[in-house]
Amino acid sequence: MAPTRRVTNLALLVSIGLVLSIIESTFPPLLPVPGAKLGLANIATVIALYVFGTGMALEVTVIRCILGGLLRGSVIGLFLSLSAGLTSTLVMILLFVLADRFISVIGVSVVGAAVHNAAQLAAAYLLIRNTALFYYLPYLMIIAVPTGLFVGFASRRVALSLEGLSLA
Repeated sequence: MAPTRRVTNLALLVSIGLVLSIIESTFPPLLPVPGAKLGLANIATVIALYVFGTGMALEVTVIRCILGGLLRGSVIGLFLSLSAGLTSTLVMILLFVLADRFISVIGVSVVGAAVHNAAQLAAAYLLIRNTALFYYLPYLMIIAVPTGLFVGFASRRVALSLEGLSLA
């Protein structure tokens, strides 16, 4: 892919991720667990992974998390977002590379949502050193399934439209 086209695609995906994140932040709490979100911004990462590859997915996540943290003006939010985003993206990349024949884009998304929730709790623990945070983990894992399914189905739909790929 030509460098200009690559940068353009990267900028579009980061922008989409940021816009989805901003839109999601305007929603009232939709889920019963404090801090739980749909993870709409992850649609941009999953699309990048399946349409443009592993490097683009990692770049989209890192740039989106950094810009999102700067826009919100929260160093703690930046730390939590970047640590969880990087961890979940790396796990999704591993699944994409090593188990692509056995797990669909939807499955990768669900695992990514679960890993994101666990990594964010671990990062929060590093900040406040309170093990009570981990009582949220079972609830967050339950919530990761429908949110990961939604992100996976949406990402699959967009990826199919963009490239005509056959993503099972």
